[in-house]
Amino acid sequence: MVQANAFAKKLLGSFLTGFAISTGVSLFVFPLTSRGVVFNDIAGYIGSLRGCMQANLDYLHSLEDSDMFAPHRVNTAGDDVAGSKEAATFKAKVQALTGLHAKLNMDLPFAKREVAFGSLGPDDIQELARGLRQIMVPTHLMKNLREPYGRATTTIDEGLAHIAIRLRLTPKQPVWSAENAAESSGDEPQPGETGFAAYYARRSADVVQSRKDLFRSWCSVHGIELPASFFDDSSHEDYQMPEAPAWMNADPRSPTRQRLRRQLFVCLHLHFLLWNTNRKVYELILHVDGLQASGKLGKTRLIVPGVKGLRKWAMSIFAPNDEGHDDEQIDTGTNGTTVYLGEAYGKRRDPEHLPPRTAWEKSSNMLRMVSHVLASPESAFGFRCACATMSVAIVAYLQHTQTFFTRERLFWSQIMISISMSPTSAQSVRGFIFRIFGTFVAMLVSWVAYYIVDGRTAGVLVFFFIFLHGGIYIIVKHPSITPVGMITQVTLTLILGYELQVRKIGIAVATSNGQAYFPIYELAPIRLATVCGGLFLAWIWTIFPYPITEHSMMRGNLGRSLYLLANYYSVMHETVRARLRGTEGNWASKGSPAYQLDKSRHKIFLKANATLGALRAQSAFISFDIPIGGKFPRQQYQEIIGLMQSSLNFMNLVSLASVTFTELQEQDAKNEHNSRWLRDFRSLISQAHVTSESITTLLSLLSASVTSGTPLPPYLRVPEPFQLAQRLDEMDQDILSVRHIAEPGYASFAVIQIGTRCVIDDLRLILQLVKELVGELDFSYHIVSTTDPTRNNSSETLLYHAASAEEKKN
Repeated sequence: MVQANAFAKKLLGSFLTGFAISTGVSLFVFPLTSRGVVFNDIAGYIGSLRGCMQANLDYLHSLEDSDMFAPHRVNTAGDDVAGSKEAATFKAKVQALTGLHAKLNMDLPFAKREVAFGSLGPDDIQELARGLRQIMVPTHLMKNLREPYGRATTTIDEGLAHIAIRLRLTPKQPVWSAENAAESSGDEPQPGETGFAAYYARRSADVVQSRKDLFRSWCSVHGIELPASFFDDSSHEDYQMPEAPAWMNADPRSPTRQRLRRQLFVCLHLHFLLWNTNRKVYELILHVDGLQASGKLGKTRLIVPGVKGLRKWAMSIFAPNDEGHDDEQIDTGTNGTTVYLGEAYGKRRDPEHLPPRTAWEKSSNMLRMVSHVLASPESAFGFRCACATMSVAIVAYLQHTQTFFTRERLFWSQIMISISMSPTSAQSVRGFIFRIFGTFVAMLVSWVAYYIVDGRTAGVLVFFFIFLHGGIYIIVKHPSITPVGMITQVTLTLILGYELQVRKIGIAVATSNGQAYFPIYELAPIRLATVCGGLFLAWIWTIFPYPITEHSMMRGNLGRSLYLLANYYSVMHETVRARLRGTEGNWASKGSPAYQLDKSRHKIFLKANATLGALRAQSAFISFDIPIGGKFPRQQYQEIIGLMQSSLNFMNLVSLASVTFTELQEQDAKNEHNSRWLRDFRSLISQAHVTSESITTLLSLLSASVTSGTPLPPYLRVPEPFQLAQRLDEMDQDILSVRHIAEPGYASFAVIQIGTRCVIDDLRLILQLVKELVGELDFSYHIVSTTDPTRNNSSETLLYHAASAEEKKN
């Protein structure tokens, strides 16, 4: 017992010594703070935004020889469609931007809680992240915007460069293009210089002018002549065209008018994205210039997190559903209007037990927590790890084998089992391969470090220090293969450290603990052998008594993602409805619906993005799973994940477009504009039924079906939400007339219409793919004639002649 206590004390002392050394090194040797990580994320975010804009411009140029409204042939020859490579590049960059967006929001809470010397406080960093989030808008542009988008892309790129330079994230450098150099007189302010914001505002006016020119050309092509002051004079509300074309007098539901309206809405949609991105960049430029003018960026001060943030952090530690990584908590206890977010945000009900009411029920309910913990998947995995570890550790507890266990260092296998097991078989196999490869590399590197200097201590230490950098490099630069870097460092330290220790204390003392001495050329292979043996036993217990495959985990995660998508759509729908009707309230008030809906929408968006990113990473593990039975439908899963990401982006776009109506309401309260069309539009919206809860119901059903693996209900269809154009036409045929294209809010309405239509198209494909995965209940009764040549193609065919023959025999 005395020896055990002494060993425990030494072990604790060595751990605390290692913690102290690592803490001291992290604080005083090239310290890297969480704030530095966030600023690196912001710098990468800005660079990724610039890359997306350029990739979108390249895609636009690739379509300059095609007609976006003309019908296209279906490609069956396998040839590349025009713009397909550029579109794939743009999608990849947007996907990388989405991942970086999720990483920034995951790192942000730690930076806000950190005590450090710096220029910007937690609120300033939060405001920068919010500004960047508003710029990130998924967009697909076409030929009509080639020239204006090219100019606007250069302007936005310069604006982003100005932001990065002002924040000291990138060095100041000339970023002007040859076109800008030719147009300017040479004395215009460059990014990073004073007065650039005013220059950016002047350049941004080209975006508004291009919108006017495009729509004037569109109207001219379709027989509509607009007056010269149509886009500048508010008196055009009563404007009547002298000779309206025939299609404008046709029924609003006629194919010609519907087709031309879709063309107009697409143009409005694209220009709105361009204009909104340009505007948000300008707002962020003003904010950063404000920080520069206030002196925050020019001096270093002690940054201390606020009391509110520390209080929320402390409370989240002891919360039942701990989300300490997320500062975006929803506060529903504020004074004023309280927004009820629904039962889905609270604790789920137990269908087998009513809520406890009496003292006995409440006290005995605590006992149920024990069974819940023991029956959880985590407990089952812990039991597997314990069994796998004891399958090697039992050798140390038997009298005849404990000496062999210590002498041959079987505890290396025991430790490797404990730290390398994973819940799923595919992820375990992947981790085992990486650890074996890392151990093999460390074996070779240890030989090189020892024998290249003929075993001299000084030389061994130098090469040991150099080779350690390789493991750290893998962990930092390639986090997906972190096990390789970690096991390489550990194995290299064990092999070289043991050899130097024996040289220092001697073989007699080194072998006094029962471990046999082996020279380095034998010790390194022994380390590799024990690691392989331990990992093999870990793999056995991963698939025994039954394997937990990556397939079932991915299916469950896909169901959770569909649930988050339903959750996000519900909040987005309520947000859009409140903004269209002008009942959102003041966003600055924490008790207003606007504030509550914005926080919940942002929180769910981050969770959905993180979940979809994890699904894409998890799909890479499928190839490491042992194929048993039929193939895993990986292609269907990947298509569903891509469609869910597309739907989420378009939902975010619809929410972004609806902000315009809130801004117009604020301007109306200040009498900054007087639009009769907007008043009429709001009046009709208040009368129209714009609810679409069936979309949330559909996504919830898909989530439950995928999670449980049960077939979908029969006759499930994707509804048609937000059919505002048709409903408004029925109430007032003039409200969406072309004569109102210059009205504030008209373009936003077009974006909402197109965005929701794209969401519906994605949902149709998702429903079709989910039906392929889980099937659909079919209670129908099929009667097929025996003369039908295709009768045998159905397993549900009723063959009446067989029954008749049986009756004749009887």
